[in-house]
Amino acid sequence: MNKKCELRSLAEEFILYKRRLGYIYETPCFYLRDYVRYTEEGRAGETLLDKESVKGYLDTLADAPGSLYGSAAVLREFGRHLIKHGYRDVYIIPTKTVALPTPEPPYFFTAEEIRHFFNKCDSIKPNLSFKGRELALPAMFRLLYCCGTRCKEVRTLLHEDVHLDAGFLDVKQSKGAKSRRIYISSELSGYLKKYESSISLLFSNRKYFFPSRESCYGAGAISQNFRRIWKQAYPNFILGSRPRAYDFRHHFAWTNLNRWAAEGLDVNAMLPYLMRYMGHQCISNTFYYYDKKKIMASMLKIAADFIGILKTYLPYYLS
Repeated sequence: MNKKCELRSLAEEFILYKRRLGYIYETPCFYLRDYVRYTEEGRAGETLLDKESVKGYLDTLADAPGSLYGSAAVLREFGRHLIKHGYRDVYIIPTKTVALPTPEPPYFFTAEEIRHFFNKCDSIKPNLSFKGRELALPAMFRLLYCCGTRCKEVRTLLHEDVHLDAGFLDVKQSKGAKSRRIYISSELSGYLKKYESSISLLFSNRKYFFPSRESCYGAGAISQNFRRIWKQAYPNFILGSRPRAYDFRHHFAWTNLNRWAAEGLDVNAMLPYLMRYMGHQCISNTFYYYDKKKIMASMLKIAADFIGILKTYLPYYLS
């Protein structure tokens, strides 16, 4: 077996090993297979998982800090796995070589923006190439908005884990091997029951609650469709702080914290409930969404973008 074939075989064995441990291993699997593809295109070095090919591959991700960090973590774990099984001359990426990506500042939706977005979402037309998309996308975005779930949690939600009569969803292996139960409102449950009736006519025995062909929606599908719908809703939206689908999660946390404060509740006492609902392991992760410095930075960026636009069109008055 030549080195390229051996690398692919070992990578697939490692992916199978992780999945047998109970991990879904979807995004890491993509990163590892992408590295294998990179080496098979003639960029492999002299040994399995060698420094030259690893660094060359990571260099291709320099403009995508999230993918760069994720790929480095997967290749580091894969390298340690190979060493444990007797392989030598395997390059292990040193820890802290790749910095954690800096999160983008959140975008804060107005009530009018949310209404307008969902109006456009509900106007999606059927498309034979994307069966059921006009049903799944509005339901997926409503779940993101109403429950503050992660995009991956929505698109990989299993049909068997949705219990609408009882009013809850089971989110399994969201971030790592962590799972939790999410209770939903009767209004959202009623909406999803209507969705269930319609989508079942198109996918009678489906695995995923939001099916795309014979599987679930891909890793970039929610973000791509959000941008497409937002652009339809706001074609002239040119501020630099363009919203993302993930900002529904920020909106959920921020709205609940503000509502509790307005109702006179002790926000610090309520944070543990929000922490569990959002799938965090510690309070500091939840309090991130209430970080006044990040909120102020976001507001200042939006204000700076807006002033820049005004200066373009009203240079005399703002000079």
